[in-house]
Amino acid sequence: MKSLSDFKLKYVLLPVIAVLLLCAGCSKNKENLPVQKLKIIRGAEQCALPGEKFKKKLVIEVQGPKEKGLLGGEGQRIPLPNQKLLLQPIDGSDIKLSAKEASTNSGGEIVIDVEAGKSIGDQYLQVIPVSNPGAAITVRFVTGVKIIGDDQEAQSGKKLPHPISIQALDQNGKPLKDVPVFFNVCESPEKKTYSAGLGAERVLTNDQGIASTTFKVGKKTGIYGIEATVADKERNIFIRGIRVDAMSINIFNLIITVIGGLALFVLGMKMMSDGLQVIAGENMRRILQFFASNRIVAVLAGTGVTAVIQSSSACSVMVIGFINAGLLKLSQAIGIVLGADIGTTVTAQIISFKLGELALPAIIIGTLAAMLISSKIGRGWGTTILGFGLLFFGMGMMGDELKAIGNFPTFVSFFNSFDCNPLNGAYMPVGPVLGAFGIGILLTVVIQSSSASIGIIMALAGSGLINFYTAMPLMLGANVGTTITAVIASIPTNKRGKQVALAHVLTKAFGTSYMIALFYVDWPGTNTPIFMYAVNYLTAGNVFAAVPQNVMRHVANAHTLFNVVNVLVLIPCIGIMEKICNLIIPVRDEKLLKITYLEPHLLDTPSVALEQVIQSIRYMVKESWSMVNNAMNDHFFVGKVDKDKARDLEEREFKIDDLQNEITSYLVKLTRRELSTPQAEIIPLLMHCTNDAERIADHTENIIGLTKRLKKAEAGISEIGLEELDEIWELLSDEAQNVIGALNNRNPEGAATAIKDEKKINKLVNKFEKNHVKRLSGGDCNPVSGIIFIEIMAELEKIGDHLCNIAERNPEIQKHYFEIG
Repeated sequence: MKSLSDFKLKYVLLPVIAVLLLCAGCSKNKENLPVQKLKIIRGAEQCALPGEKFKKKLVIEVQGPKEKGLLGGEGQRIPLPNQKLLLQPIDGSDIKLSAKEASTNSGGEIVIDVEAGKSIGDQYLQVIPVSNPGAAITVRFVTGVKIIGDDQEAQSGKKLPHPISIQALDQNGKPLKDVPVFFNVCESPEKKTYSAGLGAERVLTNDQGIASTTFKVGKKTGIYGIEATVADKERNIFIRGIRVDAMSINIFNLIITVIGGLALFVLGMKMMSDGLQVIAGENMRRILQFFASNRIVAVLAGTGVTAVIQSSSACSVMVIGFINAGLLKLSQAIGIVLGADIGTTVTAQIISFKLGELALPAIIIGTLAAMLISSKIGRGWGTTILGFGLLFFGMGMMGDELKAIGNFPTFVSFFNSFDCNPLNGAYMPVGPVLGAFGIGILLTVVIQSSSASIGIIMALAGSGLINFYTAMPLMLGANVGTTITAVIASIPTNKRGKQVALAHVLTKAFGTSYMIALFYVDWPGTNTPIFMYAVNYLTAGNVFAAVPQNVMRHVANAHTLFNVVNVLVLIPCIGIMEKICNLIIPVRDEKLLKITYLEPHLLDTPSVALEQVIQSIRYMVKESWSMVNNAMNDHFFVGKVDKDKARDLEEREFKIDDLQNEITSYLVKLTRRELSTPQAEIIPLLMHCTNDAERIADHTENIIGLTKRLKKAEAGISEIGLEELDEIWELLSDEAQNVIGALNNRNPEGAATAIKDEKKINKLVNKFEKNHVKRLSGGDCNPVSGIIFIEIMAELEKIGDHLCNIAERNPEIQKHYFEIG
């Protein structure tokens, strides 16, 4: 087999470094960057009656130069903190401001309250950055108009529950009667402008200054924008651009699109994992064993392998299979599982980058590669690229649909039921925090993929349906829920396998417990939980701004940071964790621990599975020969049968028969996996060896039967005959030891020596048969015992033949054994 020392430590360290780089935020000194642009985040184009405060606060973001993303491209503008802005009403506007100058917060934003004055119509506010007046912008407000029936929701194709109304008042607060109000649809999810839903396009105001119209939403989910214009030439009234939003929801299409997007997302993740395992899976699995020598290296191995194969569940199941087969110690397994918790966060990091434009090209390239490339590695790359495309295509489907309903009252109300946002400077509410934590657990238990759950959480956060405070307990719940895969995998395993699953549950439970406790420990001088503050500090953008910035990156980084911190806390406690697992699931005697060499979970690791089969065949040959040795020395050569020892031999033969069936069945299952050429070629050889080993054990029953007949004959084998049997037996014993040594790779020349021994045995049997015929003719032997003598030599010769068959196949087995590693 290839030496595992060929694997360089860098193959483990590189994915770890990648995780840290992906998690890293932007640490540039943004205060010194030039102001290039002001962006209105929220609060423009609002309407209010004279003297009333506008409903929404004005939020403006100050932006610097564009910052290229990790993969290059146009990049995004950087929000700039600590930038001074001047706010000045212009063109005679009499709006009132909570502040005439303000400095941007850490997220590069200012938040201002605006109140309507007495003047009717358009009111304008100029916002000027002190460091670059040329980047000033103008914000429009409307005074004298009130919108009634904004943001209503209806099922697709149905009328809104209430009319859309516009109320117009003069500067003294009196209703404007008989003023024409014109309605038209300015935006819709339909491909063409949708206008058929308006009940009336021109309406006169009534005695209360109100003009109303009905509206039937279209068939698609999304927001329909209705623009109202108040215009009366005689009274010199003209107020334009009054926007009212109506929300349409197509429940069936919404469910199909979201679930379809989720299905493509999960399928893409699985294809990426499968493809990467085809490319590097065998080596990665062997690294798990090779680099598990101590707790630090075990953690690095788990991180590296999981980052490469993109599945912590697959890594956990492999570890459980290894420990159930006796290939790992519990402390090593715990270290690997801890590392896998870090490695699995790479998926969330990849998702958090805006790579949706690469989805369709990746699907095309991946499909062509998977179909046209004949090599296994090439198909693996094709599957990986196709999975990457499907992952982002599905994520895009989910994200687009969720963004479309991000402001819908029904959904906002539902997600508000477990909203964890602190109110009035207080701490996060305990009930919603625990509720969100439980939802995260349940979601991941159902999907059985923490990466998929984190993807859903990121999509919800990106659409605005949940805030960062709510995303945190959901993320922690997903981290606990992912342990269900290891728990299920451990059910048929021995106690060590169950201990690994328990350790996985305990590590996640411990980590989430202190992390939830930290929700109620604020960073000094702020009302922000210490962990969330750290995530926000390390990540570009301010997730606590009035309009959260870069929220998906914050969720991804929180997921990574939590697991990194938890692993760093628990590495020194691996020994304690091992003791706790032994206390809860005690293993009182290692010798009584059932080791499952033919571990089902190892079937997905053909090289390791074949190693286990070869090890089982070694045991089978050794045990079968031991049975033959006992049958000859304890029974035949003694001349009588010991009933207790004979019964023991019978039970051992049944076990050998069972083992033959298990090995054969295991190899048949292995043939259904994708195998390399050497792996496929070694399987028939191993099946033949299994059959030969089982037949060697079968001869013990024949030897016991001959011993019983010899006892009844009341005439033993002659002295010369016994000497001849001893000579054959000595050669056969040497042949057996050479075969066993060759299988164990301790005696490379053993197979050739065993074949020579078998040829010698055949010659001796022919010679001794002729000698025996002469003795019978001379009356020197008892005819009955003479027949038994011939039959026992035949039995020994057949045993030699089976041993020779194994010896002849051993060089091919050893050759392929090197190649499959």
